[in-house]
Amino acid sequence: MAINNLKELYIAELKDLYDANQQANVTVEKLISVASETELKDALKRSIEGTKQGNSHIKAILDGHGEGVGNVTCQGMKGLTREAEKHTLEEEFGDDSVRDAMLISQYQRIAHYAITGYGTVEAFAKRLGVLEEAKKLETCKEQTMEGDLTFTQLAQGSVNKAAKAA
Repeated sequence: MAINNLKELYIAELKDLYDANQQANVTVEKLISVASETELKDALKRSIEGTKQGNSHIKAILDGHGEGVGNVTCQGMKGLTREAEKHTLEEEFGDDSVRDAMLISQYQRIAHYAITGYGTVEAFAKRLGVLEEAKKLETCKEQTMEGDLTFTQLAQGSVNKAAKAA
Protein backbone atom coordinates (compact mmCIF):
# COMPACT_ATOMS: atom_id res chain seq x y z
CA MET A 1 0.00 0.00 0.00
CA ALA A 2 1.33 3.41 -0.98
CA ILE A 3 1.68 6.15 1.60
CA ASN A 4 0.36 9.24 -0.14
CA ASN A 5 0.51 11.97 2.47
CA LEU A 6 1.83 12.93 5.88
CA LYS A 7 -1.32 11.80 7.67
CA GLU A 8 -0.99 8.31 6.22
CA LEU A 9 2.67 8.30 7.22
CA TYR A 10 1.73 9.47 10.72
CA ILE A 11 -0.76 6.60 11.10
CA ALA A 12 1.74 4.07 9.75
CA GLU A 13 4.45 5.28 12.13
CA LEU A 14 2.07 5.17 15.10
CA LYS A 15 1.23 1.55 14.30
CA ASP A 16 4.92 0.72 13.93
CA LEU A 17 5.71 2.38 17.27
CA TYR A 18 2.87 0.52 18.98
CA ASP A 19 4.31 -2.79 17.81
CA ALA A 20 7.84 -1.72 18.73
CA ASN A 21 6.65 -1.04 22.27
CA GLN A 22 4.89 -4.41 22.43
CA GLN A 23 8.04 -6.21 21.33
CA ALA A 24 10.17 -4.22 23.75
CA ASN A 25 8.01 -5.22 26.70
CA VAL A 26 8.25 -8.91 25.86
CA THR A 27 12.05 -8.64 25.87
CA VAL A 28 12.22 -6.45 28.97
CA GLU A 29 10.21 -9.11 30.85
CA LYS A 30 12.96 -11.58 29.94
CA LEU A 31 15.67 -9.15 31.01
CA ILE A 32 14.09 -8.81 34.44
CA SER A 33 14.52 -12.54 34.97
CA VAL A 34 18.32 -12.34 34.64
CA ALA A 35 19.00 -8.96 36.27
CA SER A 36 20.78 -9.35 39.59
CA GLU A 37 20.56 -5.87 41.12
CA THR A 38 17.23 -5.03 42.77
CA GLU A 39 17.23 -1.40 41.60
CA LEU A 40 17.77 -2.57 38.03
CA LYS A 41 14.91 -5.07 38.23
CA ASP A 42 12.65 -2.34 39.63
CA ALA A 43 13.63 0.11 36.88
CA LEU A 44 12.93 -2.52 34.22
CA LYS A 45 9.50 -3.20 35.76
CA ARG A 46 8.72 0.53 35.77
CA SER A 47 9.74 0.77 32.13
CA ILE A 48 7.19 -1.88 31.22
CA GLU A 49 4.44 0.11 32.92
CA GLY A 50 5.57 3.29 31.16
CA THR A 51 5.57 1.55 27.79
CA LYS A 52 2.08 0.18 28.41
CA GLN A 53 0.91 3.70 29.23
CA GLY A 54 2.52 5.00 26.03
CA ASN A 55 0.78 2.33 24.01
CA SER A 56 -2.57 3.22 25.55
CA HIS A 57 -2.02 6.79 24.29
CA ILE A 58 -1.02 5.52 20.83
CA LYS A 59 -4.08 3.26 20.69
CA ALA A 60 -6.36 6.14 21.69
CA ILE A 61 -4.85 8.35 18.99
CA LEU A 62 -5.28 5.63 16.36
CA ASP A 63 -8.85 5.01 17.51
CA GLY A 64 -9.53 8.73 17.18
CA HIS A 65 -8.50 8.50 13.54
CA GLY A 66 -10.73 5.49 12.95
CA GLU A 67 -7.72 3.18 12.85
CA GLY A 68 -6.80 0.20 14.93
CA VAL A 69 -3.29 -0.78 15.91
CA GLY A 70 -3.22 -3.11 12.91
CA ASN A 71 -1.07 -6.11 12.29
CA VAL A 72 2.29 -4.39 11.83
CA THR A 73 5.68 -5.82 12.76
CA CYS A 74 8.35 -3.26 13.53
CA GLN A 75 11.44 -4.74 11.92
CA GLY A 76 13.80 -2.30 13.63
CA MET A 77 12.67 -3.33 17.10
CA LYS A 78 12.66 -6.96 16.05
CA GLY A 79 16.40 -6.65 15.43
CA LEU A 80 17.06 -4.72 18.64
CA THR A 81 15.16 -7.19 20.80
CA ARG A 82 16.87 -10.14 19.16
CA GLU A 83 20.26 -8.55 19.89
CA ALA A 84 19.27 -7.78 23.48
CA GLU A 85 18.21 -11.36 24.08
CA LYS A 86 21.32 -12.74 22.41
CA HIS A 87 23.68 -10.57 24.45
CA THR A 88 21.93 -10.94 27.80
CA LEU A 89 20.22 -14.33 27.83
CA GLU A 90 22.34 -16.49 25.55
CA GLU A 91 25.84 -15.32 26.48
CA GLU A 92 27.53 -16.62 29.61
CA PHE A 93 28.80 -14.21 32.25
CA GLY A 94 31.22 -14.95 35.04
CA ASP A 95 30.08 -11.83 36.92
CA ASP A 96 26.44 -10.90 37.50
CA SER A 97 27.31 -7.20 37.57
CA VAL A 98 28.85 -7.46 34.11
CA ARG A 99 25.58 -9.02 32.88
CA ASP A 100 23.70 -6.13 34.54
CA ALA A 101 25.94 -3.67 32.67
CA MET A 102 25.09 -5.49 29.43
CA LEU A 103 21.38 -5.38 30.32
CA ILE A 104 21.54 -1.63 30.69
CA SER A 105 23.40 -1.26 27.42
CA GLN A 106 20.86 -3.34 25.52
CA TYR A 107 17.88 -1.74 27.27
CA GLN A 108 19.10 1.73 26.37
CA ARG A 109 19.39 0.82 22.69
CA ILE A 110 15.74 -0.20 22.80
CA ALA A 111 14.77 2.96 24.70
CA HIS A 112 16.58 5.22 22.24
CA TYR A 113 14.67 3.64 19.38
CA ALA A 114 11.41 4.46 21.20
CA ILE A 115 12.55 8.03 21.91
CA THR A 116 13.24 8.52 18.21
CA GLY A 117 9.87 7.01 17.29
CA TYR A 118 7.99 9.29 19.67
CA GLY A 119 9.89 12.33 18.44
CA THR A 120 9.03 11.52 14.85
CA VAL A 121 5.30 11.07 15.40
CA GLU A 122 5.22 14.12 17.65
CA ALA A 123 6.69 16.23 14.81
CA PHE A 124 4.18 14.77 12.35
CA ALA A 125 1.30 15.52 14.73
CA LYS A 126 2.42 19.13 15.08
CA ARG A 127 2.61 19.54 11.31
CA LEU A 128 -0.85 17.99 10.92
CA GLY A 129 -2.24 20.40 13.51
CA VAL A 130 -3.34 17.69 15.96
CA LEU A 131 -1.76 19.46 18.87
CA GLU A 132 -3.38 17.47 21.67
CA GLU A 133 -1.98 14.31 20.11
CA ALA A 134 1.41 15.98 19.77
CA LYS A 135 1.30 16.90 23.45
CA LYS A 136 0.56 13.29 24.48
CA LEU A 137 3.34 11.99 22.26
CA GLU A 138 5.76 14.57 23.63
CA THR A 139 4.91 13.44 27.16
CA CYS A 140 5.57 9.82 26.16
CA LYS A 141 8.91 10.84 24.65
CA GLU A 142 9.91 12.80 27.75
CA GLN A 143 8.93 9.95 30.07
CA THR A 144 10.97 7.52 27.99
CA MET A 145 13.91 9.93 28.14
CA GLU A 146 13.56 10.16 31.94
CA GLY A 147 13.56 6.37 32.14
CA ASP A 148 16.67 6.24 29.99
CA LEU A 149 18.37 8.68 32.36
CA THR A 150 17.48 6.39 35.26
CA PHE A 151 19.37 3.57 33.54
CA THR A 152 22.37 5.83 32.93
CA GLN A 153 22.38 6.77 36.61
CA LEU A 154 22.15 3.11 37.62
CA ALA A 155 25.06 2.25 35.37
CA GLN A 156 27.24 5.09 36.59
CA GLY A 157 26.16 4.90 40.22
CA SER A 158 26.38 1.22 41.03
CA VAL A 159 26.29 -1.33 38.23
CA ASN A 160 29.45 -0.36 36.37
CA LYS A 161 31.30 0.13 39.67
CA ALA A 162 30.32 -3.37 40.82
CA ALA A 163 31.28 -4.99 37.53
CA LYS A 164 34.62 -6.73 37.55
CA ALA A 165 36.89 -4.43 35.52
CA ALA A 166 39.53 -6.93 34.42
